Amino acid sequence: MGACGRAALCLLFLLGLTPLCVTAGKILIWPSEFSHWRNIEIIIDELITRGHRVTIITHSATPTMMKDQSPDYNMEIIQVPHSKKDITDNVDNLLKYTMYDLPNTNKIQAFLKLTEIIDNMIVQNQAMCRELFAREDLLEKWRKEQFDVLLTDPVTVCGELLAQKLNLPFILSLRLLFGSVVARLCGQLPAPPSYVPGVGLGYTDQMDFLQRVKNILFIVFHDIVFKVMAMAKWDHFFTEVMGK
Repeated sequence: MGACGRAALCLLFLLGLTPLCVTAGKILIWPSEFSHWRNIEIIIDELITRGHRVTIITHSATPTMMKDQSPDYNMEIIQVPHSKKDITDNVDNLLKYTMYDLPNTNKIQAFLKLTEIIDNMIVQNQAMCRELFAREDLLEKWRKEQFDVLLTDPVTVCGELLAQKLNLPFILSLRLLFGSVVARLCGQLPAPPSYVPGVGLGYTDQMDFLQRVKNILFIVFHDIVFKVMAMAKWDHFFTEVMGK
């Protein structure tokens, strides 16, 4: 056996004497509600199974998340001024309109109605964000805990803002959103509208010409609504929280 072979054999022997050591991480999680919570709940269960220390952020009006403490995870509950019914009513209105009324509504009326519904959701989202970032004691506690990463759903805005405040890397986990708007604009999902149907239309990748045109208009419409709402409702809030 040559010198290289003997060196490799010695290295393998030493590695065999070294006990396998895997260090569990500390993960801060800010999920969203309803089906988005179900998506991230599976990830949480697997993280706990693998021995990671998990802290979950939720609020007092959550309609879907558990609010009880557990030996498996830590729950941080933010008090908000709205109720569980306020949240479920908004989501019911959005689903009813997009599934039943939107296909038979002209674009201007659809824009105005969706803007009204989404604006109500943003008010609730911002209320939680304000309450959270007003808790400097809680932010300082999280800084001292030295989390490894923040896992968040971009449907609930402010997760990336919290990551900046705590100087943490963050991971986005998203189930879906109408028009695939967040996946495309936030997650950089490659989805050319002439080939990939937007979520909510029910098309497959085998679209005819008219379906492709409708898909393009559908996606452009959602992009405009998303960008207008983001600039009008969130730019100043992020500036206020970050102080720049």
